[in-house]
Amino acid sequence: MFHLENGVEMKKIFLLILVLILFVSCGKDNISEQNPETPYELWKSLDIHNYTIDQRYMCFCVGAGELVRVTVNSDTVFSATRISDGELLKTSNFLSVNQLFEIIEKNENDSLVIKYNSQFSYPEFLDVNPQQHPVDGGILYETSNLLIK
Repeated sequence: MFHLENGVEMKKIFLLILVLILFVSCGKDNISEQNPETPYELWKSLDIHNYTIDQRYMCFCVGAGELVRVTVNSDTVFSATRISDGELLKTSNFLSVNQLFEIIEKNENDSLVIKYNSQFSYPEFLDVNPQQHPVDGGILYETSNLLIK
């Protein structure tokens, strides 16, 4: 066993325990830094740039409510095809996942209601100013069925 006559051995044991605690806690910090924490960080960590999504927007505006297949190439909306009849629509009315995150990130004055996809962490439901929908001030984006190309 240990001889603890003058306390030297006790100090060595204390220092050993302290070093072990510091080593274990440092390891935990490194792990948490590597794991993304916010939905945006999780999305970015997947490194997805080419995909299709189904999207509809709801507002007091033309074309609202139509379900559209949006093709995104290199993080840019390339095409928007109405699912009901295959008609090509203006791409400017539809957003990539990165553009949805930009709305969230740059928001200063709007109220937001957001639901994120559990698998890919993109905003499935983004409601901007939900209290203003009846008076043409808000917009709701519903996004689903992400398929990676």
